[in-house]
Amino acid sequence: MEYLFFTIYLISFFWLLPRIPFIINTNLNKKIVLVLLGIKILSGVICAFYFNKFLQNGDYQGIQREGKVQYDLLVSNPRLFFTDFSGDINRYGLGGLFESSYSFWAYIRFNLLFKFVAILNLITKGNFYFNSAIFSSIVFLGHMAFYRIFSSMYEGNKYKILFICFFLPSVWLYTSCVHKDGFVFLGIATVSFIFYSFLQNKKSVNFKLVLFFFIGMTTLFLFRNYIVVALLPAMLTALLCKVFADKKKIIIILSYSFYSLVFFLSGYLNGSLNLPAAVIKRKGDFALLKEGRTNIPMNNLYPTAKSFLMNLPQAINHTFFRPYLWEFSSTGVLLTAFELLFYQAALIVFIFFRKKQTNIFNSFNIFGFAFFISMMLIIGYTIPNIGATVRYRGVFWIFVLCPMVCNTDWARLNFFKMKTN
Repeated sequence: MEYLFFTIYLISFFWLLPRIPFIINTNLNKKIVLVLLGIKILSGVICAFYFNKFLQNGDYQGIQREGKVQYDLLVSNPRLFFTDFSGDINRYGLGGLFESSYSFWAYIRFNLLFKFVAILNLITKGNFYFNSAIFSSIVFLGHMAFYRIFSSMYEGNKYKILFICFFLPSVWLYTSCVHKDGFVFLGIATVSFIFYSFLQNKKSVNFKLVLFFFIGMTTLFLFRNYIVVALLPAMLTALLCKVFADKKKIIIILSYSFYSLVFFLSGYLNGSLNLPAAVIKRKGDFALLKEGRTNIPMNNLYPTAKSFLMNLPQAINHTFFRPYLWEFSSTGVLLTAFELLFYQAALIVFIFFRKKQTNIFNSFNIFGFAFFISMMLIIGYTIPNIGATVRYRGVFWIFVLCPMVCNTDWARLNFFKMKTN
């Protein structure tokens, strides 16, 4: 029966998707949309096969097992299925907003994930491959949102943008099976698309977009609330840069000086929102996890500006330069090192072959760059594992790769090659 339901789902989704106005407004050929959707769904099945056969005790299988428990609860006691969140509230209260354990907020992300799988199981009967395929088709809309943003900004770069928005290896891998990363990716894409629409034309933002913006922000808050801490300052800075377009540099400097001050004073302003302590606690919680094959040493970090400044080079190194090609013998890590090398090469080429008279520092790109750097530093300060670092940082590369690649004068690069031959 699940095969029948899944077939009906696929046929319905393939028929419906190209008819949705959001997809129509991408101006992509219907065949291209369906091919991209097919590749995304197939990637979900392939990744499910990989995780199922080679990482049999990984997070994804654990999510499936817990989803089965929640599915049994759903069919036996639907009321309790939708109300048992109150147990964590009674046990921990509503404090500990940024805690990663022993907090309602720490566990709600997992509870929501397991309940989502339980609902999928109504159709798939717990089939891991079907769940991954359906999840991939939903996440597909996030890829489309990023494509619409950057294709609007950089006309004539369709295939470059398609590749970056759909086929970055770390994004492709970690958003194909049911996990928090897929929801985070979709939430960031939703918020970014609506924020871009607002920057372009305030009148184009209607009630429906405001509603989706709220849903996107809520998704991020529930699944990784610290992302909102990096997202809101980046958005505010971009808005100020749009209003005071001739003072962008000074606005960026003053804004992030102010945000840094608030960050380090937050513990004095409100003890429950001590952001430096939250970063250190998250770092400590990662360190308490079972040591992985790709763990890396990290310096001690203390909730002071001096300690964060002293650890800044290490944080930058972890997220922008690790893993090194020679660092681990694992094939998977070696592939991620080559992926990072590709990004670094794109940056070098952009620096030397940047197009002249381009507006790369427009308001949305300022938002994207600021958000990207903030998240990379948070990841660099907190995660002592290369595998987790690659998974967490993957989505944020889109914000810098699209502007870099689309603002690189590739014709000049080809001419340079011809002259050297």
